[in-house]
Amino acid sequence: MHGVCKLCKKEAELELSHFIPKFIGKWLKKTAITGYLREGNQVSKRRQDLAKEYWLCGSCEDLFSTWERSFSLKIFYPYIEDSSLTTSYGDWLAKFSASLSWRTLTYVRSKNSEETHSQEYLDMLAGAEKGLSDFLLGKASNLYEFEQHIYPLDVIASTSFDNLPTNINRYFLRATAMDIVGSSQGTYIYTKLPSFIVLGVVKCKQSREMRSSRVAISGGTMSPREYVFPDGFDGYIIDAANKISELYEQIPADQLAKIEKYVMDNPDKVLESKLFEAIAHDYDRFGRKSLR
Repeated sequence: MHGVCKLCKKEAELELSHFIPKFIGKWLKKTAITGYLREGNQVSKRRQDLAKEYWLCGSCEDLFSTWERSFSLKIFYPYIEDSSLTTSYGDWLAKFSASLSWRTLTYVRSKNSEETHSQEYLDMLAGAEKGLSDFLLGKASNLYEFEQHIYPLDVIASTSFDNLPTNINRYFLRATAMDIVGSSQGTYIYTKLPSFIVLGVVKCKQSREMRSSRVAISGGTMSPREYVFPDGFDGYIIDAANKISELYEQIPADQLAKIEKYVMDNPDKVLESKLFEAIAHDYDRFGRKSLR
């Protein structure tokens, strides 16, 4: 398809670009119980792949693929196997994180009506998109106020929260999502990957408090530590997990029957899947109510 690349703004043949990296979709399918995906507000439909559109030219797609490969091999797959991972990273992690935030921002902006937002808010998002794209294209050597934060997510075995959703481990370990989240403390670009959250800052009043999650531009070390979310983010995550649980309750009875039959016919595959592992963590934490 011929068109204008969303990133470099050049006319070119456009490629089908994944908003959540392609390797994530492959991993989710491989580690699922049935080998299919159910995504977003279409959980009643089985999917073969994550959302993608003709968005980038070949050169920009290649840039993103290089950073994705580094993240997948040096952080994602090792962390999935051992959440106590300590690893060093180079400047590619800032590029990868910024590319995720850019994709989420441009995708969400393309799907949302601008009529419900103030011009000040729209200008703020446009400024963030330009700042991210300049960094990704090498026109700027720093992200400045649009810093990137990455949060590794682990199994929740116990917590002081009383209202945790009974699917919280499945949300942490399996869910993908894209959103723009605002509060009194700032505006953030939210990209949810299995076992990771990437927050891109649009506007933030808590940069100092969030220092432990900040991705260093030139490289650094990722290790187990205390991470601080922006104020109010715990409520956002709880709401997001609850919404997924509510959507899954809408899966048609005939599809649920097919899933149940597959489970009965393939017990070994089910027990070896990462999805079953996540379900088991929720069952250990919440008991039978986690299966409702």
